[in-house]
Amino acid sequence: MANQVVALVLLALGANAVVLRGGDSDSMRPEMVANTLAKVEEEWRKEAAVFTEGSKSGASGAPDAFAHSCATVVSAVIQGSGGDRDVAKEYMNNVCGQKVLSGWHKQRCASLASRITEHAMLADNYANRQNLLPSKVCTSFWSVFVEAERTREADEAKEKAEHEKVVAEQEKKAAEAAAEEKKVADAAAKVEAERRAKVKAARDQEATELKAKQDAAEAKVRAAESAARLAMKKAEAEQVQREAQKKMKEAEVAEQEHKARQEEHEKAQEQLKNTVKSKPVEAPKEVAEAPKVAEVVAPKPAAKEVAAVVAKPAGKVEAAPVKADAKKPAVVVAVAAPPAKVEAKADTKKK
Repeated sequence: MANQVVALVLLALGANAVVLRGGDSDSMRPEMVANTLAKVEEEWRKEAAVFTEGSKSGASGAPDAFAHSCATVVSAVIQGSGGDRDVAKEYMNNVCGQKVLSGWHKQRCASLASRITEHAMLADNYANRQNLLPSKVCTSFWSVFVEAERTREADEAKEKAEHEKVVAEQEKKAAEAAAEEKKVADAAAKVEAERRAKVKAARDQEATELKAKQDAAEAKVRAAESAARLAMKKAEAEQVQREAQKKMKEAEVAEQEHKARQEEHEKAQEQLKNTVKSKPVEAPKEVAEAPKVAEVVAPKPAAKEVAAVVAKPAGKVEAAPVKADAKKPAVVVAVAAPPAKVEAKADTKKK
């Protein structure tokens, strides 16, 4: 790989050596040389890394490989410039100024140009072409290159450590911020949960109280309806009781009237008997059989009524329904009316 890169450098520099000596450095296509030099510097960097790491297998051969490729580049620059230090300096400044060479690539390019034009080349063009030793330039440049790589690696390690430290601090701060945010979020969530729990408890309490009020109102309505029905039943019972008492009184009056009539009838019978004894008279057929008075006791009725039968002078029997007390048995009294006509005949005969 290194030999291929060196060949490209030689092709870029050596093929146009005449033009370069003519002073037209732009026609040498410095951008192509810069691209090639960047690849060469990558190889030099690897060789320096092997050397600084101290690997037994590659540390001894690294300086030789570097010296070979570096000498090729230095020789191409000197021969291409015809030994003219100013031309070589101008050309190397143009190459090192290309965009492809940035950062450490540009620094190594400038260091190589300085070693060639400032330390190795003289004002005598011929002496530069004939006497300048590329190996001497490369040996000096190798020490500078390795030291620069060591410094760069140390700086990169330091930068990396600082970067990792900054990243660690940032991550720590981010973790602390996240933890704080989580803490705040948890506290807010807790407050929100407590608020929701209070709202739910208040709603449940309100619903419970509302249901209790509704149940109490419904119970009050049911109690009022029950009281109204009870009062109505009580009023009906009182009305039934009053009517029963009234019927009882009417029955008592009828019974008293019946007793009075019976007494009158008995008196009439007694008078009739006395008359017959004093003066026998054939009694008519309708009087042959004495009237009977029957008293019938009926069984307890299913309804709350008592029928009282009252005998009237005309000989008719009427039954007046009377509501009686449910605890007392119903009584039906039948009385035969006295024969009014017989009494009249008896009285006539007596006279």
